[in-house]
Amino acid sequence: MKLLDKYLIFSSVFALFSENFAFHYIIDWKLFYIILFVNLGVFLFKTKLVANKNMIIVYSFLLIHGIIMYVVLRNPIGSLFAQLIGVVLSSFYYYNFIREYNTKRLFKTYVNTAFYIAVLAIPMFYLNINLFTPQRLNGILSEPAHYAAIMLPAVYVTLMKKSYFKFIIILITILLSKSSIGYIGLVLILFLPLLKIKYFLKYSFLVFVILGASSYYIYTQWDVYSDENNGNIFVRRLKQTQESLVATNTGEFKKHINLSSYALLSNVFVSKNIFFNYPLGTGLGSYKYEYEKVYPELSPPDYLIKQNLSKINQQDANSLFLRMLADLGIFGLLMISYFFYRSYNLFKKESKVYEQGIFFYLIIKLFREGHYFPPEFYFFVLIFIKDFNDKNITHS
Repeated sequence: MKLLDKYLIFSSVFALFSENFAFHYIIDWKLFYIILFVNLGVFLFKTKLVANKNMIIVYSFLLIHGIIMYVVLRNPIGSLFAQLIGVVLSSFYYYNFIREYNTKRLFKTYVNTAFYIAVLAIPMFYLNINLFTPQRLNGILSEPAHYAAIMLPAVYVTLMKKSYFKFIIILITILLSKSSIGYIGLVLILFLPLLKIKYFLKYSFLVFVILGASSYYIYTQWDVYSDENNGNIFVRRLKQTQESLVATNTGEFKKHINLSSYALLSNVFVSKNIFFNYPLGTGLGSYKYEYEKVYPELSPPDYLIKQNLSKINQQDANSLFLRMLADLGIFGLLMISYFFYRSYNLFKKESKVYEQGIFFYLIIKLFREGHYFPPEFYFFVLIFIKDFNDKNITHS
């Protein structure tokens, strides 16, 4: 393999983990965008760039739908083009990148890179380097939840491929992230294989023991006092979220609700109202403007208003599902329905290990992180929805 190919593969895969690498000179420069533009230029001289017709159809729909809804709702249309440009550039680049080098080779590079980043993250955690919050690991990523999400496909694939050393190291770092989203992903990795009878018979006892022990632990900790500095953070958030679910209908929040629960539930309230008012959606990138129209119906706790956090996640809805529900309406629901339909079929095929691993990232993405084009997103999405099989290999 030529040196140029090695550069393109490594840089493009490392870019998946590069969200926290940025610097300011006149404007904010993210390493991901620099890699993307440089590598696009390399590809222009190296090979023929191809635009997939289905992707063009999606781009066209997002543009036409967005223009119509922005005109109708009188929102600033610049946000539509900013989001669309990000979606087009990211997906177009990774489509051509994966098409050039194929899924198997690139996913192996992703897993190896994830492993080395996990190895690095452990001393970073214990030396208090780049910690998002005390006692929570996020490695070179910007926050623990995103670290856990991007590592989930690597956890699943190393487990299925019986690369147990890499599996254990990556798993430990997800546990150290103390991310509730990461824990949910790990539970899904344990549970979903049970849908196959042979795995059910083989692993059900172990899984039920783990789930039983986890449930008992939550039960014993449920009434134990905890605050932001002491106690079990996962149980506290779970309990506070359960106590505040009524706010998704009323918009009224308890005065001591934690920030994470408020972020999720307030955006559920806003997204639900937008969807019921505009079931066809309000246009790509419109969420922050429609949020402002619904916000007066919210009653956030005083401490968040004083800290200027009462509009947290106004830009991204806290979850991709909520943002798609608001921006795209029933069209977003159709896309999500296709995701679940494809997932169901993929888990019936034992050979689709990479795609199955990506499922756990995407399902977590729907619950959390509403950005349309974080660095890793289209690398995972395109492998999930399209078979870049080995016959496309152009290099030895």
